[in-house]
Amino acid sequence: MAQKVISMQTKLAAVLARESAGEVVSVVQVCANLGISRDTYYRYRRRFAADGVDGLIARSRRPHHSPRRLSGDIQDAIVAARKVLAEEGWDNGAISIRARLLRDGVDPVPCTRTIHRLLLGLGLVSPTPGKRPRSSYQRFEFPATDDCWQIDAFEHTLSGGQVVVVFELLDDHSRYQVANLAWPSENGAGAWTCVATAISRYGQPRMLLSDNGLAFSGARRHRRVSFEHNLHALGIKAITSRPYHPQTCGKNERGHQTIQRWLAAHHTAATMPELQAQLDTYRTAYNQRPHQGIGGDTPTRRRNTGTRPMPDTNPGATTPDTTTGTATVNQRGQLHTAGALIGVGSQWAGTTLTIFNTDGHILLFHRDTLVRELTLDPNRKFQPTGKPRGGTRLTRISDTVN
Repeated sequence: MAQKVISMQTKLAAVLARESAGEVVSVVQVCANLGISRDTYYRYRRRFAADGVDGLIARSRRPHHSPRRLSGDIQDAIVAARKVLAEEGWDNGAISIRARLLRDGVDPVPCTRTIHRLLLGLGLVSPTPGKRPRSSYQRFEFPATDDCWQIDAFEHTLSGGQVVVVFELLDDHSRYQVANLAWPSENGAGAWTCVATAISRYGQPRMLLSDNGLAFSGARRHRRVSFEHNLHALGIKAITSRPYHPQTCGKNERGHQTIQRWLAAHHTAATMPELQAQLDTYRTAYNQRPHQGIGGDTPTRRRNTGTRPMPDTNPGATTPDTTTGTATVNQRGQLHTAGALIGVGSQWAGTTLTIFNTDGHILLFHRDTLVRELTLDPNRKFQPTGKPRGGTRLTRISDTVN
């Protein structure tokens, strides 16, 4: 192509030189021979008259002014924001960069597509034309806060090489992370501890969604695990995803990517308490960040505004609230709660139990084990176990996490 242009310019230079010398030239014939229009011929003739042969060299078509072109300061701010997000361990695509620029008060802030084009031009991201568009996915979302929580776990390696798990529990409607927990392995005790922690903070959800892992569900094995028993005791409906269909729990699956990237950007914890401290820091920051899945709103704001309004159909009635707490069983196998002394058995002496109290209806849990369920008798200070005295002495239960 370059050779063809050079050849055309050379021939045109010869023709224009003859024309300048007074020779009569057929413009129509010259244009036909060179494959150019008459407007192009006359434009080159004006350039030749002004600059000689140099005027025939192809010139840039770039405009002299680009009012909508990003300034150097804005480009630097975009690159800097991307770098900071990466160092902090957050997603650092165009949407996240724009949210960070808005937070930092940069003015003006380009649109997402403009930021993406700049990143492509600088070679900071790779184009993915074959990537499935978001609009092609069939999305679902529960209509209100606490309609449904999702729970799942992933493995994490401590600095010493020990492999532990991290449980994540989030609200489906708001993407609010209600709890996370570092635990030795993916088992029912860890799953229940995570859920009990969240209930103590925010109350009960209507439903809880999980995959078919044995820590969460035994339905595919034709039995019910303790985690399901405990949810049923609290009146929470347990639902599971279809086997080999992780998209059902996609919000949690995608959340794993975010927290794993965040953990990778920080120093690797050596112990589980240190990891739990990192998870607590992450949860606070995550719930305050704009979330792409909810239109750039923050999970905290979405949770607060997404609470279902409950009409008061009976003004004189009160809805029972579930309160939670913990208590340690004394050496006689008893614990104090709600102004009563409850017997649970000497085998639980020294252990710490989690208490759920719904208007006098008591559920006592040791990790994921339902120790006792009762309704308080207001006429009795002591609530006995109801079991006969004597008999075989049961083995003491340990509070050690395994």
